[in-house]
Amino acid sequence: MALDRTNMVSLLDIGHLMGGASTKIVEMGDGFTEITEDLAPNTESTQYVNMKSSSSTMKGYEFSMSPEREYLSDEMQNTIDDMFKKFPTGTQCETFYYRFYKTDITFAADGSGTGECIKIPVIVAPSSTGGAGGDILTSSLQINGNGDSVLGTISIASGGKSYTWTEATT
Repeated sequence: MALDRTNMVSLLDIGHLMGGASTKIVEMGDGFTEITEDLAPNTESTQYVNMKSSSSTMKGYEFSMSPEREYLSDEMQNTIDDMFKKFPTGTQCETFYYRFYKTDITFAADGSGTGECIKIPVIVAPSSTGGAGGDILTSSLQINGNGDSVLGTISIASGGKSYTWTEATT
């Protein structure tokens, strides 16, 4: 049986946005109507004269997403509002995106848990805000990869709203 979208949890470090110095990992859930990762695999194909089929090489990925969020009064919205007021550029747009699947997490009775999670350096930019008359106010962000993803462990505190990421050791 297929799992629904709630199995994939997307997180964003809003603490490093806008020049912040501390990590503040928050869930991109409430208010977001769609979060779809586009990995844009970059392949190169070569067909040699003595081959019937070409051979392909995977060169890398170009991570991007354009999540849209309904306007909610919370910490994530305050960060988004700040970006729409200040139009950040350069290092003020740099932060980290995290993603894990709930099926990879070992949960305790109190709601805490740990499991595998990826971390991707990204740049976040305000993209659009508004809506038609009578519609809900929405904001869209453009999030693009800015380096290689790293596998690690996410630790979820009791209650499920506080996250800590640790890089995996080899």
